[in-house]
Amino acid sequence: MKKLIKENKVLFVLSIIILISLICIGVGLITYFYSEDGDKFGNRCEGADKLPISENISEDIKSLYESGVESVKVDVICKRIDVLIDVAPGISKVDAQSIGVRALEKFTDEQKSFYDISFLITCKGNTEETTVFPMQGMKNSENSQIVWTNN
Repeated sequence: MKKLIKENKVLFVLSIIILISLICIGVGLITYFYSEDGDKFGNRCEGADKLPISENISEDIKSLYESGVESVKVDVICKRIDVLIDVAPGISKVDAQSIGVRALEKFTDEQKSFYDISFLITCKGNTEETTVFPMQGMKNSENSQIVWTNN
């Protein structure tokens, strides 16, 4: 064994260096990809606690409309507000968009300039021939307009 190590000293040292390097790379990759440190959203949630959204915002938005809106659900995730509105059958595309725009009245100017607000408008009783639902709208915190798309 001594003779084998003595004759192949360079290969033996290189193989030990490669083995140590592979172990260090493996530990580094495992630490990088599987660490549980910090918030899963990173620093994207900073400041969200300074501008809270009220707990009953869904009811406040639904109270804006006398008819045409079946249900409203609001989810707040960090700096994003998802407003899910289910409208009654027979609502046109323009009326549905105005429902979304009118929902912005329940948010303060500070909240509108801080949060990204997305709208998803659905209709459960929609027919195949006149389908414009689901509609999705997005208002960026830096803009004052809602950009609408539909499938």
